[in-house]
Amino acid sequence: MAGSPKKRARRERAAAKADPLDETYVAPRPPLDAIPWNKVELTDDGRQAVGAALLQGYPRNQIAKALGTTVKTLKRLIDDDPLLGDAIDVRRDAEEAELRDILMGLARNGDTVAAIFLGKSQFGWRDRDDAKMKLEATGGGVLVVPGTMPLDEWSSAAARQQAQFREAPPAVVEQMAEGEAEAKRANAPHTGSPGIEGLRLVKPTR
Repeated sequence: MAGSPKKRARRERAAAKADPLDETYVAPRPPLDAIPWNKVELTDDGRQAVGAALLQGYPRNQIAKALGTTVKTLKRLIDDDPLLGDAIDVRRDAEEAELRDILMGLARNGDTVAAIFLGKSQFGWRDRDDAKMKLEATGGGVLVVPGTMPLDEWSSAAARQQAQFREAPPAVVEQMAEGEAEAKRANAPHTGSPGIEGLRLVKPTR
């Protein structure tokens, strides 16, 4: 017997699933050959071999193993050689461009998550007003777009947020009033002191 329809349907669904063995196989990078190095400086051939390994995306520990040295020493060699530093930058730019193309392709196919991530990482977009976000004013700015809300609610929120910049604190208002009163007293005309006509004041002597 072929079994019940439910079991037959389960067998058909299992057979329809993709076989992992049918997936595209990506062969690992072959191990690096030994790179000659005199423990002092790289020769031209050694520099080209290290640069080619960096361009191919080999991790630094494998390159250091091919040189017979440590990752720390390899990092020092790269820092001291502008050509090797350029090789790292070229590889990083190529990987970034490839990843950007992948995300752009996903976004064009309707993947909103990829589109949002691309907008945030490449263009500095933000999808909400995050109170913990620190905005840097130097070298440009970041546009923080609030969530969708009615216009009157947004106007009220904006008025509350801007009130601190339109109204001075009570202490400042009181200080300004005291300053104005003091200025009026200092600038008031002097009318003299009342006295008795014909009376002469004499300073007593000791």
